[in-house]
Amino acid sequence: MNIKRLKFTKTNLEKLPHPESGARETRYFATNCTGLCVVVQPQPSLNKSFYGSFGKIIMKPDGTQKRTGRYKYICRFGDQPLEAVMAEVKDNLKIWKKEKSQSSKTKTVNTLVDEFKKSVSGSYRMKTKGHKIKYKTLTSDNYIKILETYVQLKTKKPKLLSMLTDPFKYNGAGYVTGALKDIPLNKISKRDIEIWHARMEPISTTGNRALAILSIAFEWDMKRAVTRLYQGENNPCLRITKYQEGKDKRYLELNKVLEIENYCTNEQWRDPHFLTFYMLLLEFGERLRDVYSIMWRKPDLASEQKNCSGWINWEANEIHLTDTKNRKPADVGLTDEAINLLRNLQKYKIDSDSRAGWAASSPYVFPRFTDPTKPINDSSYRKKLQKFNFKFGLAERIFVRGRGKQKKYRYKNLFTLKHLRKTFVTHYGREHGEEAASHRVRHSSIKVTRDHYFSPEQESLKVKHMYKADSGDVIEFKKKDKK
Repeated sequence: MNIKRLKFTKTNLEKLPHPESGARETRYFATNCTGLCVVVQPQPSLNKSFYGSFGKIIMKPDGTQKRTGRYKYICRFGDQPLEAVMAEVKDNLKIWKKEKSQSSKTKTVNTLVDEFKKSVSGSYRMKTKGHKIKYKTLTSDNYIKILETYVQLKTKKPKLLSMLTDPFKYNGAGYVTGALKDIPLNKISKRDIEIWHARMEPISTTGNRALAILSIAFEWDMKRAVTRLYQGENNPCLRITKYQEGKDKRYLELNKVLEIENYCTNEQWRDPHFLTFYMLLLEFGERLRDVYSIMWRKPDLASEQKNCSGWINWEANEIHLTDTKNRKPADVGLTDEAINLLRNLQKYKIDSDSRAGWAASSPYVFPRFTDPTKPINDSSYRKKLQKFNFKFGLAERIFVRGRGKQKKYRYKNLFTLKHLRKTFVTHYGREHGEEAASHRVRHSSIKVTRDHYFSPEQESLKVKHMYKADSGDVIEFKKKDKK
């Protein structure tokens, strides 16, 4: 790291150059304010941050210096006037020096996770070529939930707590005890992470996900400037073998799709919103979250446009979306069947006697029944989907209790709403090819389509002849010379 001294003025601080990409940050200490420091991050970052510095310099007998102490984050350059920052340092420097620094022995994995959770909401992550984009709310919430459950053990499930804390025999080398969250950061090793990951073998997919998120937390901490908790040189979560995951590529056969679409078209009046939603997923092929908050028309305000996933463009017979994955706009065409179903839903909506009349004032195509001013979410159609799937043989029903007509059943879905996207990609790909299907659903590569969505038609893979010449070709074989 580069350390320099400078008189702090607004003009001088604005002129401070950022180190080249790959270099370490530069720290400038104020000559006109004791204890004030600014950290300049290397490119492509343009951050300059104020810190309170209350370190000490110890002279060794051999004449060398040893620096000890701490840094206290204040704010980014430009967030507060320079005079206010200097005043804060002068008022609090003595207080900061008296504060007991947290011993490295008490800094555990739990400490690192707590710090990461505070930062991940509303923070940025690195993208290709150094461009920074914010974490999506859904992503950050999922990160926090998984870390709290599988690392910090904030769960009431006895089986999960037992899995992650009971004595565990690892690689035949005796039993290991204790939870990962209690291991000090100055003692954490790759083996500790491997043991924690091995404990989650019964929930292999979730275990792989938890390992990836914990690795992100370590990487985040290792890239911090002066408040880093983990002092190791390498991320302990790297190069750990993940569990083999089975790829769920189930889809509905064509005859079942036609049966369901025929029902949705002819019986739409029974449940206009749900049946339209189900058939639109089959005809549209988009992700659930891209369909949840579609509006009937383009909102007038930019803030409203950001709060929805898209809107219908009736003139072009398409829906304008903002893709939840790559966050880029996309105009997706609608089939004639989808247009007719949406038109009918509009008619049902303005009819007070229909079963969709309650949503007359909602701007959303699929509003929430309990609050029409909001769109549906993951749980809105959960019960309806169970009974609908059972009707078409896509769910199992298990008797729980009851007598006569008063019976209670428990349902188990064999196909979920997510399988409708796989159904769309499979049949679209069979008709137009894998590459066209990949472009249609905006996958990053055809490999994603092939590995997770597309299922080739087995009958088309069969051939009658492996090597057969054209009917007009005459093939001459070289005759063997007689001796």
